[in-house]
Amino acid sequence: MDMEIEESEPELFKPENKGFFSLLIESFKFFTLNLPAIATIVVPVFFVVEFLVPFFALFIPDFADDLTGSDFVNDQLNNMTKVLVSLLIGAIIGGIAWIAVIRVIAAAMHGEKLPPIQAMKEGTTMLPMFIVTAILFYVSLIIGFTLLIIPGIILFVWFSFWQFSYVLRGKGAVAALLYSKSLVDGDFVRVFLNILGITIVMYLLNNYGIDLIADFVAGNVGEEGDIPYVIVNAIFVGLGRVFEGIRIIFLMTLFMDLEKD
Repeated sequence: MDMEIEESEPELFKPENKGFFSLLIESFKFFTLNLPAIATIVVPVFFVVEFLVPFFALFIPDFADDLTGSDFVNDQLNNMTKVLVSLLIGAIIGGIAWIAVIRVIAAAMHGEKLPPIQAMKEGTTMLPMFIVTAILFYVSLIIGFTLLIIPGIILFVWFSFWQFSYVLRGKGAVAALLYSKSLVDGDFVRVFLNILGITIVMYLLNNYGIDLIADFVAGNVGEEGDIPYVIVNAIFVGLGRVFEGIRIIFLMTLFMDLEKD
């Protein structure tokens, strides 16, 4: 299965070794141009994610209760494990949306228009191997962060481009992780700083922008925990997930830049 974009096609959005802020601004501009297509894909899928992931998270047991002699360390390891498992569940449920958005953006970068419905169909077809690769990625992170924090961070940076390795280059499972690592090797610090930067930007946007607005509006329709509050909050948070397109564009451009190097 060949997922690669033809090299002969003209690119409208080329990586040019730009700094973080220049890349962020261009990613935001490109995001606004493709906002309708991204929203059509992301909104319905992440409505499901926002409802189901918190439900599944309730059933995640405390794995590290007796792992060390410190209750504080055990609690931190339990919390970290629950966060990573929740992310894995979200990645599985939202896999179709991630694949579809990557395909739409990749096509737009090459001057083409891929209909969201077609992108969703491709996402459904590619979902099984996407799930396998996601499981390998998050299991490696759980092991890395459980043993020591630093190995977990290193693995996270090495394997950060696994989605693009699979969706755009057709490399599944272990091959996608190794391909991502091969791109990062030799440029680890630059990749780490860019990933850290976009993570901070998206955290601030989600937690001090979208989530505050969602909580404010939901608080005016009901008390926290009530059904109206939960529904309205989920709707706004789901709409806010459209902005994940900025992260995808940013990382995809960095991914192509590393391939070029």
